[in-house]
Amino acid sequence: MAITQELHDKAIAGIIKQQFTFPNGEVVPGTFHPTWAAYSNSPKRQMPVQHRYMGDLYPDIVISDTARCNTPRLIAEVETEESLNLDTMAKKWRPNQDECRALYIFVPEGHALRAADLILEYRIAFHSATFTYGFDEKGEVRLTLV
Repeated sequence: MAITQELHDKAIAGIIKQQFTFPNGEVVPGTFHPTWAAYSNSPKRQMPVQHRYMGDLYPDIVISDTARCNTPRLIAEVETEESLNLDTMAKKWRPNQDECRALYIFVPEGHALRAADLILEYRIAFHSATFTYGFDEKGEVRLTLV
């Protein structure tokens, strides 16, 4: 099943809720970061990441430290079947990594091997984690660490 923009945006909201929202203001489980906040840039742009050469970038998800001028602490990209390609890696993943070392990549279920092949082909060794996502029978996002 092709992931539409609407499902992409629904996945982003579900990923933020499941992966980056914890009790007591935690963004990382077990580590209290009261000044960290999670932002989505889809469907509406909320939190740019300033790239030193390319200007403003708008990753799908930005975890920033609000006490440090919204310094990005973690960036996540949620890919679709159509966007999982070398062009995306060059235009999104690499520039994001220039400005934030922690990069999480979310790909649709059934595409983990394709993502791994692209990472190896492009020699990307910087990403912090790769997850697959899908939706359960209730329409809730389902995440699996690859």
